[in-house]
Amino acid sequence: MQAEQRFTLSAGKADEALDKAGFTQQALSAADAMHRVASGILREAADREDAVQQALQKAREKRHTLREPAYFDTWLIRILINECNSILRVKKRVIPMDRLPETAQEGMPDITVRDAVMHLPKKQRLCVLLHYIEGWPTDKVARALKVPASTVRGRLYQARQALRLTLGEGEADEN
Repeated sequence: MQAEQRFTLSAGKADEALDKAGFTQQALSAADAMHRVASGILREAADREDAVQQALQKAREKRHTLREPAYFDTWLIRILINECNSILRVKKRVIPMDRLPETAQEGMPDITVRDAVMHLPKKQRLCVLLHYIEGWPTDKVARALKVPASTVRGRLYQARQALRLTLGEGEADEN
């Protein structure tokens, strides 16, 4: 019976072999492995759960792209690894507001980084908050603000220059 099932899985198209019920069954059988792999990459439980959920969602949407149903587990784990790496990239860039240093540098005016960010013009401040604090890529910020990505990059550059001057990190870049 198992040989017959394997034959039908490998002989049929991926679309036929991975209908919704088949996908769910195979995904459930791979769930423990997915959680172990996510645990080996991500430290926080919430991030691991997010990665598993996002991987399952992407796999479900793209199940028709699986060429060989026999490699379902490998394919699913590869998607999970990519999701974990994506979460790590985002987390590396994100600095929660409560972790920002209170003062810029010793011997400088007593202005906090939060205050300096909050004194930026609204358009620059919004770009800084979404990109650096929330960790959004510039294209996502651009879509949210309904402006071109180059405008977002320009506002971020201007904001960095203003923050350097405000916080006393030396002269702004000449470029």
